[in-house]
Amino acid sequence: MAGIRASYFGQFKLFTFALLGIFLAGCVSTPPAQDVKPKGYSFWPAAPDEPRIQYLVSFNSSLDIAKEQSGFERAVYGESVEAYALNKPYGARLWNGCIYVCDVRAGGVTIMDLRQRQTRIMGATGPTKISKAVDLVIAPDGTKYVIDSVERAVMVFTPQERYRTMYRLGADASPVGIAIFQDRLYVTDFKNALVRVLDRNTGAEIMQIGQRGGEDGQFIGPLGVAVDRMGNVFVSDTIKCRVQKFSPDGAFLLAFGVTGNRPGQFVRPKYMAIGSDDQLHVVDAAFNNVQVFDPEANVVGYYGGPGSFPGAMDLPAGIDVHETDFDLFAKFVHPAFQVERLILVANQFGDQKISVYAMGHLKPGSTVADTVQGRALTAPGMVPSTQPAATTTAPVK
Repeated sequence: MAGIRASYFGQFKLFTFALLGIFLAGCVSTPPAQDVKPKGYSFWPAAPDEPRIQYLVSFNSSLDIAKEQSGFERAVYGESVEAYALNKPYGARLWNGCIYVCDVRAGGVTIMDLRQRQTRIMGATGPTKISKAVDLVIAPDGTKYVIDSVERAVMVFTPQERYRTMYRLGADASPVGIAIFQDRLYVTDFKNALVRVLDRNTGAEIMQIGQRGGEDGQFIGPLGVAVDRMGNVFVSDTIKCRVQKFSPDGAFLLAFGVTGNRPGQFVRPKYMAIGSDDQLHVVDAAFNNVQVFDPEANVVGYYGGPGSFPGAMDLPAGIDVHETDFDLFAKFVHPAFQVERLILVANQFGDQKISVYAMGHLKPGSTVADTVQGRALTAPGMVPSTQPAATTTAPVK
């Protein structure tokens, strides 16, 4: 862990603050996807430190994943020109080869199926349709739990993406974030400044974590929630600008973060995610980046940043850490880089709406120099906007 921390930390400086059509059912027919590699590779931290994060690719519409029409289909049906564009993604998850996107300006949940190369919508029709999805979580068995902020409820869908039931949270509830651990769902209630813990099989409320206030164990604006392998619960407070950690039974353990523009500080923390390494990834919409913390709440690095370079972020919100489906993104990985896990980040604006990153390390025998030769023109260092970081550019072959 010390080695990783040093590698990340070596490049830290000051932070920089920097239509959609709704289809009623089925798959969206689109022209063939542009199956190309990026113009360059973006890594964090910057050279000469060893890279730990690589930007891979972004998705903005069904055009980015659509499969090519056969000659027969073109002859019979003609060229298809419809496209389903992401408008304002918020929460997002990657599961079983599919990207699930909560677009707050669209009904239902957009599903970008990377293996079938098609786009479809979950929960967009019928009397139990999703009005405004803001976040979701997916259980190991494939059951989907979607926060509908208009209905003030958790909408439950089967592994086959069919509606099963709804867990209403009350007329005064304001659900915004959700996480899962074993048979428990953790739902942040922004208005009531607490976390509701539900039985995921019945929707019954088991307990509550926190209450309104600015002291330890209290919240002002709880938004993101994540759970580690031991069942410890992390909650981001977007108004208080800090993250708190609670034990599985809801007891306060620690808090970290204050308002500021330095590593470990926040301005607008959003959603969070935890991988099997127990490192916590915290999105900050004001910094346009993600900070990474170790289990002891020490900041070990960041990725993203404002700008237009590959992997830049624009008002990010949702995040997911995923540890399978590597084959889907293998063609985007630098030859010298070894992937350990994937990271999904949802940006509300810009032309990199759903961005995918790889977390990992250099392959044996590879050096930092191998990655420098293929780096894109980016601003990977946290530096004032008047002093862009020096990087190199080269086309990707």
